[in-house]
Amino acid sequence: MNTRYKISLISILLTLIFFSCSKEEESDFTVNFNTEYLDDNTVVFSNASSGEYYSLTWDFGNGDIITTTDKKETFQIFYSLKGDYQVSLKGLDYSGTTKTNSQTLSISESVISELEPSFTAVPNEGNPNYILLSNTTEGEYDSFKWKYRDEIVNDENDYLAYFPLAGDYEIELQVISGEEMFSELQMITIAEDDQGNPNLLWSEEFNYTGLPDANIWNMETGGGGWGNNELQNYTDREDNASVGGGYLTITAKEEVYGGRDYTSARITTQNKFDFKYGRIEARIKLPYGQGIWPAFWMLGANFNSVGWPSCGEIDIMELVGGDDRDNVSHSTLHWDNAGQHASYGESFTLTNGIFADDFHIFSVEWDEQEIKGFVDGTQFFVADITPSGLSEFHDNFFLILNVAVGGNWPGSPNASTTFPQTMQVDYIRVYNN
Repeated sequence: MNTRYKISLISILLTLIFFSCSKEEESDFTVNFNTEYLDDNTVVFSNASSGEYYSLTWDFGNGDIITTTDKKETFQIFYSLKGDYQVSLKGLDYSGTTKTNSQTLSISESVISELEPSFTAVPNEGNPNYILLSNTTEGEYDSFKWKYRDEIVNDENDYLAYFPLAGDYEIELQVISGEEMFSELQMITIAEDDQGNPNLLWSEEFNYTGLPDANIWNMETGGGGWGNNELQNYTDREDNASVGGGYLTITAKEEVYGGRDYTSARITTQNKFDFKYGRIEARIKLPYGQGIWPAFWMLGANFNSVGWPSCGEIDIMELVGGDDRDNVSHSTLHWDNAGQHASYGESFTLTNGIFADDFHIFSVEWDEQEIKGFVDGTQFFVADITPSGLSEFHDNFFLILNVAVGGNWPGSPNASTTFPQTMQVDYIRVYNN
């Protein structure tokens, strides 16, 4: 074989290998979307992407950004001002690859609404933890509502809102006219806790820096599956649990540590704070993705002596990450039924986006009769605990926060799972009934 022929054959082989590898590495999906004008200022957006992908992030160019795993969801967006808007759709596939398609949207006319919500927020002279909200909206409308913390108050023209703890709070006035909703937002600052609040039993505001406060929290450590075949190793490092900027951040990482491929954190108030009955709430921004399992929950204070499930378990929030599940929160009760594990639970599904997009308030109200579960003030769960077989739920419980990786319920992470994943907690508060 002559040298020229050898070189030519090698070139052909290398070319085939190159194109073969390129084809294998190429992500097999495309991102596209359609627009339909309902009128000069209202546009309907629909997904026209193809191939295999996990989630979509819409940026409508007007400040509205929505992440969803619902590939058939459509969005009707109203643009009130004339101008060009850069709209984009970003797709994420199961290997972590992203692709973006952008289009310029032109709005030809501005629409100035005659209905402009307005209100005043005035601190009470006797107690600045009370804020008098007064609706000053002019014009004709059907109804309105106040939204603050996890409270929703309908059609109270002058309403005295209560903020027991220091912090920055957002107050929203929503005014409804026909099928249209108009909104006005204001931020207020509460300088000090209300020392005269008889109902606040306990709170953790995370207003310090470093590891979780050892006077409040235990940091549980180790691997071994934690009874659920979980894959992480819980550590007591700031890499996995740290407080700063007003938040507790629990971070799940993909790293080899203690014979496990993942690390995370699990903290409890066992033997430091427990209680019976009340309202328990926490403001949390959740992680997402296949195999990610965050939880805010409680175990009976007698756990060490009677074991599980005889101690009882109250799951205030659990999220089982993955395709079409990152927008669902679960509340569940577990107890012992004549020597057998018994459970009852319900779930809450967001109408838009996923729980990783923003903070949400997860809470339960617990008394001698029942346990109710809420997300952002909306009740979705109730359980009657008066039967004698549910005696576990009439004893003290302690609090737990953790982010598990893998396990029997969520399954293992896969190529779509991105790390690190974080759960941020703004506060936890416990009130007497």
